[in-house]
Amino acid sequence: MFVIARKTEVKSTLTDDSVTFEAKDHLEKAKNKIKGDENWKPQGWGSGEYLETIPKIKAGVVLNLESGDVIWSMNLKDKIAPASLTKVATVITAIDLQALDTQLEVSSQAASQIPTIIGLKAGEKLTLSEAISAAILTSANDATEAIASSIGLMVGNGTADFEEVVNYKLQKIGARQTHFVTSTGLDDPNHYSTVYDLAIIAHEALSNYPFVADVADDTYRRLDANSNHPLFDLPNWNALLGTYPGVNGLKIGFTEDAGHVNIVSAEREGKKLLSIVIGAKSLEEREIAAATLLNYGFSKYNIEPFPVEQLNLVERYQDWQKQLSSVK
Repeated sequence: MFVIARKTEVKSTLTDDSVTFEAKDHLEKAKNKIKGDENWKPQGWGSGEYLETIPKIKAGVVLNLESGDVIWSMNLKDKIAPASLTKVATVITAIDLQALDTQLEVSSQAASQIPTIIGLKAGEKLTLSEAISAAILTSANDATEAIASSIGLMVGNGTADFEEVVNYKLQKIGARQTHFVTSTGLDDPNHYSTVYDLAIIAHEALSNYPFVADVADDTYRRLDANSNHPLFDLPNWNALLGTYPGVNGLKIGFTEDAGHVNIVSAEREGKKLLSIVIGAKSLEEREIAAATLLNYGFSKYNIEPFPVEQLNLVERYQDWQKQLSSVK
């Protein structure tokens, strides 16, 4: 009884400084789990050729995903708003910190995110793998923030501490002109990146996180209802998946500051390319711009370009609706 009483007394005299020290200790332990190095980065600036057929964009690149050789770029290292391309950094950091079967509780902060969302409610639970699927496929802000807020409490005091670890991860892999303050990519003056850094983040995800690469290559996933959450349909909103040959990832996005953006990976005849588009004016122009860049890149390896006019984007958009209505 005496020992129990002493423990209670010690606990009651903990100061704010003690709690802060404990949180910092957890945060440092979390940083020690972070993987990655600076062995890969984009090489060069590309041809500089004027592409007459590409829709108007703010910045972009197409490069060799293995060597890093830049085939074409525009404003490669200019500061840009990354929108939901941010989520790639969120999910790979989360995988460093927790197992895919880790249960995440949906916070009120996560449940109150603005669209795009899947409709999570506070108190519901998702596994990390389920939340990543929603974040990558449908760009769900509520699922993404559930990752940040839940794991943030495991490593510190919440989302802000999780973002500190994300930024540590970015520095470690060489994305040094990037700073993220939100898990989702919603616009903020202190939330920014470059096309150069986004290529590094994409390469890290596709090369070292097979679960993320597998999710990004799926046209649809279904999260069946269970005691923790209802049914969720997750169509992949990457419209080039299944319409442009060889496309196998990665992420799309939109905000007012960023415009329409995407990171698209593709492999044809053994050549792996990555294109990034920032600032397209519409969904269609974003897809056409990415396809144009991939065509340009593949042509440099004597691989026949795919006729952009044959992209069946309307059918792809209709597939999203079918997946929402026919599988339930």
